[in-house]
Amino acid sequence: MRKVMLELKDVTKIYNEGTAREVVAVENINLKIMEGEMVALMGPSGSGKSTLLNLIGGLTPVTSGEIIVDGKNVTSFSDEMRAALRRDKIGYIFQHFNLLDFLTAAQNVMLPLLIQGETFAVARRRAVMILRELGLGGRIDHYPNELSGGQEQRVAIARSLITRPAILLGDEPTGDLDLESSTDVMRLFRRVNQEENQTLLLVTHSEYIGSLCDRILRIDDGKIVEEVKA
Repeated sequence: MRKVMLELKDVTKIYNEGTAREVVAVENINLKIMEGEMVALMGPSGSGKSTLLNLIGGLTPVTSGEIIVDGKNVTSFSDEMRAALRRDKIGYIFQHFNLLDFLTAAQNVMLPLLIQGETFAVARRRAVMILRELGLGGRIDHYPNELSGGQEQRVAIARSLITRPAILLGDEPTGDLDLESSTDVMRLFRRVNQEENQTLLLVTHSEYIGSLCDRILRIDDGKIVEEVKA
């Protein structure tokens, strides 16, 4: 029987709480995602998708409720503990890539593994392998300003995968990719999902990407309004 990898209990996020400009971004979310599950989070712009992902990833504190990651209540973690959680357990694909301009594609991908204490040689070898698998074998030593938006996106995806995280969170991970490249990325996601029992939660606007996941959660106005098997 699979264990629960992610659980949210009555999670609410309010910005500008207690002011006239108070905004309820996420309201009373209850959710369970099992280990090895691949889930799409879909909804219109401004519905709370990215906020929910940031809450799970520990990038934004909750206003109320609990977030449990692999059996641990992480809601009250300190900033240092949240950083360690992301380093050791959670991979994150940012919508705006967040690549370091002064590092090559390979160096950007290697960085999380080096932070974990891996040797340069091992990190370089694994970075090159993933970049080649994503069709970037000819761009390994190029800098971000020498890459297209789609290529930068694939570098960001490679970086999120290199540590083999138990949980992968993706904010529009295929948003800048054409259909063929999106399919290749989803094929890679499915492979690591199956081979390493990795849990994935992917924010997407694409019904096609959603259809390649195990389950689709639809969010609107900060609430989960529908849950369907893909």
